[in-house]
Amino acid sequence: MENQEKDEKAPNRLIGETSPYLLQHAYNPVAWYPWGEEALDRARSENKMIFLSIGYSSCHWCHVMEHESFEDPETARLMNDKFINIKVDREERPDLDSVYMEAVQMITGQGGWPLNVWLTPDKIPVFGGTYFPPQSMHGRPDFRTVLGKLADMHEQSPQDVRQQADKMRQAIQQDLYQRIEPGTVNRDLLDRAFASYKKSFEPVHGGFSTAPKFPTTMGIEFLLRYHHLSGNEEAAHMALHSLDGMIMGGIYDQAGGGFHRYSTDEKWLVPHFEKMLYDNALLLSALCDAWQLTGKALYRETIYETYGWLKREMLSGEGGFYSALDADTAGEEGRFYIWKDEEIDKILRDPDRHYFKTVYSVTPQGNWEGFNILHRTNSLADYAAGLDIEPGALAESLARSKDRLLTERDKRVRPGLDDKIITSWNSMLLKSLCKCYKAFGDEDFKRTAVDNANLLTTRLWQEDVLYRTYKDGIAKQQGFLDDYALLCEALSYVFEITGDEKYLEQAVGLAASLRENFLDKEHNAFFYTSKNHEPLIVNSRDVFDNVTPSGNSAACAAFQRLGKLTGDGSLQAIAGRAMEGLGNVMADHGTVFGYLLQVIVAEVEPGQEIIIAGDTPGPFREIWARQYNPLSFIITGSTFSDSVWSTLKGKEPLNGRTTAYVCRNFKCHEPATDPEEFKNRLARN
Repeated sequence: MENQEKDEKAPNRLIGETSPYLLQHAYNPVAWYPWGEEALDRARSENKMIFLSIGYSSCHWCHVMEHESFEDPETARLMNDKFINIKVDREERPDLDSVYMEAVQMITGQGGWPLNVWLTPDKIPVFGGTYFPPQSMHGRPDFRTVLGKLADMHEQSPQDVRQQADKMRQAIQQDLYQRIEPGTVNRDLLDRAFASYKKSFEPVHGGFSTAPKFPTTMGIEFLLRYHHLSGNEEAAHMALHSLDGMIMGGIYDQAGGGFHRYSTDEKWLVPHFEKMLYDNALLLSALCDAWQLTGKALYRETIYETYGWLKREMLSGEGGFYSALDADTAGEEGRFYIWKDEEIDKILRDPDRHYFKTVYSVTPQGNWEGFNILHRTNSLADYAAGLDIEPGALAESLARSKDRLLTERDKRVRPGLDDKIITSWNSMLLKSLCKCYKAFGDEDFKRTAVDNANLLTTRLWQEDVLYRTYKDGIAKQQGFLDDYALLCEALSYVFEITGDEKYLEQAVGLAASLRENFLDKEHNAFFYTSKNHEPLIVNSRDVFDNVTPSGNSAACAAFQRLGKLTGDGSLQAIAGRAMEGLGNVMADHGTVFGYLLQVIVAEVEPGQEIIIAGDTPGPFREIWARQYNPLSFIITGSTFSDSVWSTLKGKEPLNGRTTAYVCRNFKCHEPATDPEEFKNRLARN
């Protein structure tokens, strides 16, 4: 029916786009433009204000505002008459989102999506907000009234508009680096940053805020590294308790694997049901670290379940991973994931039914709007003891039940899929897949990682230009700092697990582009957009680690790792200077620098470089994997006798036997050909 209605409507200019979010608006009566010279030229020539609306495909309130306002003919007529209307997918254009989000936060004190901003014809923001309802409610003005007032102001008081725009331009163009003092990168910085996490830790359920609760995965990884460096048990407890709470809560898809976006309550029970690739990529990485530290079966099971979901629902035929699954199904949030008690009664049979409903707290009344969000409150061993069953037998029963529930769930209307492939998000997952292979030695992780790396370096990296998105065979939008930096870092991990030096060469090529096109030598920092990008009203920075690593943090990580792998001290120096530039800010506000703090730990306490040359690295890798050593490299390959890199050259099997070289700053012990010998080398170094 929906497709039939679309066929009867004339599409707007978004019909030629590849972004699922923009295509969702292609049949609105609003005369939407994509961001580009056609729209901007028309705004200037007709002296009209620009209405810029930014969102993304799995954004619930974006859908609500589209239905209430952008599909309404009367509202569309007002918009088309008075404004040049531009729609932007924030995941395609994070540069625009960053600039105008900062403006809206200055105007209103808060931000979010949909992000709606009114601009002068020369792109300067004048007013903005997030969701505007069709009728005034809860202190929010109705959308049509706002449209009318801004149109009148632009036509009747142009001088006031210009004055407001000039003030906003000056505010936005203030540079963070002009207001901060550098600081020393040392152990004291890490201690102070740990104190900021300790202050925000929620001790009952874990996490680092009250409701809503976000995964804070980068902070969890920092805490585990800080524990490794300092022996601080409290840091490990904060990290692992937070992971345990998420894994057992409703934020984790107990039936199908994978994590939802965030929890709306402090107990991790009721999620916002969208699933984002970046969250799951970062959580896989943290879970690998947690498993290596503890050996806890729960972390391994969660890794494999999440990986199973990624391959089942998010993997393209070309080896890339899609961006997101919507929270809504046919207009109902979460409907795909929740269960009525009677549904489970029909699907399962005792004793499996009894075990499942006990473990996942299923009741006739439900725990959310009459439905059940599956969750656990105890360990599997505790449940097994209470049910008088062996833990292994209980695990088998639960696995059978999950399979049956998934079979039934797959018959439901599926949530919307954003099937564009984003370079930076895929790069985060690529790194995590490599970490999974290093930890478990499962060749499937390696195959998936290599396929993904090859897609990113062929389809999204063309003729020396790295693109941000790929869909329907089309690569779009020059990459940003995080795209270049995260892929550079990830390729160094692919080199680790394959020993194929082409991946290291590719990483070096990306580092050269970062250095040439993004590095701000004056401030020892990075711009988010390259010197080849379309100029915006400000050359923005990306400094704070939010739901994904900032471009600045990712660049530091990439330069540090690559410098160590290749022996190029100039790369490490770039990372060192960039970290020092933020030293004082990091120490006092550690919770917004989770990714960069991980790099600082490696700067303060460099790890081992382990090179395993030969065709049977498994026994050596397994010894390494049984310990948590997040600062070490473990590079495996048949031989590095002819390597072009001085740090690797000459590392080859001795007497035809797989040989391990354990080094620090590439000063090496005697090579080991026996796994027990290798174990002793690790302990001594």
